[in-house]
Amino acid sequence: MEIENSFWNRRNFLKVGGTSAAGLGVAGTAAVPLHAGQTPAAQAATPPDTPYPKLSIITPYSPQKLAFAAQAGYEGVVVTPGEDFNPKLSDSAIDQILATARNAGIRIVSIEYFEPNHTHPDAGKRAAAQADFIRALEFGHRLGCKFVGTFSGGQPGVKMADQAAAFADVFNEKYLPVCEKLDIGMGWENHPNERNFANTPAAMQAVFDRVPSKRLGLEFDPSHFVRLFIDPVAVAWHFKDRIHAVHAKDTEITQPVLQQVGIAGQGWWRYRIPGQGIVNWPAFLTVLLQIGFNGGIAVEHEDEFWDAPGTASLEDFPQQRKDGFILARRFLGQYLPGRLT
Repeated sequence: MEIENSFWNRRNFLKVGGTSAAGLGVAGTAAVPLHAGQTPAAQAATPPDTPYPKLSIITPYSPQKLAFAAQAGYEGVVVTPGEDFNPKLSDSAIDQILATARNAGIRIVSIEYFEPNHTHPDAGKRAAAQADFIRALEFGHRLGCKFVGTFSGGQPGVKMADQAAAFADVFNEKYLPVCEKLDIGMGWENHPNERNFANTPAAMQAVFDRVPSKRLGLEFDPSHFVRLFIDPVAVAWHFKDRIHAVHAKDTEITQPVLQQVGIAGQGWWRYRIPGQGIVNWPAFLTVLLQIGFNGGIAVEHEDEFWDAPGTASLEDFPQQRKDGFILARRFLGQYLPGRLT
């Protein structure tokens, strides 16, 4: 795809409206007028929205994968960065992405941008990471998204409270003005890793205590709480006004192995597609419906049982992986309104 050398030589994309780009080409719906600075390809016939969550999949960008998502009955996709999908793309390249999504009958619900360490201990790398993420927020806005997912950052050896203060300062001082200008939100997934210190309820609360703005929230993944022996339903109720996006992934715990190796051992847990682990999905999804959540519930397929090794770079999913997505859609569809197959 076409890439521009200078980020700042693009058209005045900050004027692009954030709603029409996510629309689907659905017959019989009225097209919305162009916003100032909006390209024709970004205008789509936007179907009436619903107050319900949008079942989606997390995927790299390719026309084939977007088409499969729609054919499998999903309403949206959450797209991860790659050579053909990143903040350096030109307007014409983004127009092509939007046209591809519209033609497939799928909406780009949000994007993932996990790489920047917002609180990197090195000042130069920290500044570069923050500038990179601001470009990601702008990229999401140009695509018509209302949310960008990330991690919370990490400073090895630093106390949790100090890390919470550092991340809160970055958001309040650097990201909040951009989010308000673009009318977009951001939040972090609760994945336990060294670049994501705020993966427990205590750490999350420490951040939110310092950030009044609801532009910052959570990309809530119940599977990670399960492997930490934390009840995701209770956590969801506690942070109900901070859930901006959801990852649909399950966790299986093999008790006989756990009893032998303990929680510091290996092989006692693995990620599964929704419905094939121990997450209480009816209770969790009830929380989302009760609080009026209408963002993306995106299946994050990390289940090796329903996959084929060495196929991640293919333009289309292998049938085994498709089967996993199809089964996940069937399972989640029991509890949520939405597109029927």
